Amino acid sequence: MNALTFIGLGMAVVLFVIVMMLSAKAGAREAMLRAAQSDLARLRDEESRLRALTSSLKASCGAMEKDQSEKTRSFMVLLELARTLGGNLDEDKLPSLLLRIAQQLFDAEELVIFKPGEDGQEFTVFNAIGVDDKSARSLTVKLGDGYVGHTAAKRLIMTREDFQKESNLVKQRLETTKETGIAPVYCIPLMQHNTLLGVVAVGKVPRRPRDERDLLLIYQSLSSMAMDNARLFQRLYTKDKLTGLFNKRYFEERAQAELSRAKRFGHKLSFALLDIDNFRAFKEANGSQAADRVLGRLGAVLEEHVRKIDISSRWEADQFAVALLETERPQALQFAEKIKKIIDEDQSIHEQAFAAQRLTSSIAVFTFPDDGFSMHQLFETAAKSLAAAQEQGGNVIIKDITA
Repeated sequence: MNALTFIGLGMAVVLFVIVMMLSAKAGAREAMLRAAQSDLARLRDEESRLRALTSSLKASCGAMEKDQSEKTRSFMVLLELARTLGGNLDEDKLPSLLLRIAQQLFDAEELVIFKPGEDGQEFTVFNAIGVDDKSARSLTVKLGDGYVGHTAAKRLIMTREDFQKESNLVKQRLETTKETGIAPVYCIPLMQHNTLLGVVAVGKVPRRPRDERDLLLIYQSLSSMAMDNARLFQRLYTKDKLTGLFNKRYFEERAQAELSRAKRFGHKLSFALLDIDNFRAFKEANGSQAADRVLGRLGAVLEEHVRKIDISSRWEADQFAVALLETERPQALQFAEKIKKIIDEDQSIHEQAFAAQRLTSSIAVFTFPDDGFSMHQLFETAAKSLAAAQEQGGNVIIKDITA
């Protein structure tokens, strides 16, 4: 082997070694690259997972804050309702307050409160939010009919889902008798001491609260208490305990309002002022219990024979006043004659006296604007006329107090 060949072999070996070294380095770099790419992919997956977790946590926190906010709002609304229980509740103004509270509590857009009639068989609108006046005035519901009437009959809180769970026969009746102009999601009967005070219908609820059943029960309980308290307060404020008629203070307020209305619209407004003749002597001879029974019976007579639109009251100790709305003098005199005849013939009144005594009454009839223009003027003149007539023996109907 010559030198040239030897050199060639050496160079080939060197080249081979270089190539192998380069290949080894390339493989190492490729392995490193693959490892780096794997780590990067893993980091990207971890980042994506962390982002998803962060998003979920933010959503959870937002939901918790929202839920807490809703609970706080509900608590504040219910607190407002609870506070009304301690105030001087106005029976006429309370329904609108209860509707506003329900509106805030359930974020509702349509609310109606129905009141029962005297026989409890028919319900009319007391107040409404989100329902036009014409539709509200025309809404009359019979017990058992429609969603409101069905709720009143069952005396249970009913939701839209509760109505759907009823039998097919009931659902068919609900569909054929349902109220027009409203679409209740909730119907809440207001009950106290087994007495139905009204029904609240709540509709157009965009988002139902998660704990709606609890809220409905709390609202029902507090609203029922408020309605009952207002009714009791009104009775204490307006009623005479002995006779059951309106007291003088309330009568004056109502009569003054009717007098203002009569002035505004040009209507006639008549009054009857009734006084028991010689009542003081009767009380001294027969005792206070007999006197109270007589007054109680007179209250019952007026309650029975005075029209529902009129206003009757115990005016003074043994005096009674009646406001006869949109009534002229001839009709007022007919009323006075009827009441006097009933009193004269009522045995339960005369049984309270000794045989030698018999109670009689005198009644002054007067009319606005013929006999005066103010409450004070009319009643002052009537009282003087009554006193003068009783000095002459009483037992009369005074047809003209200005004579």
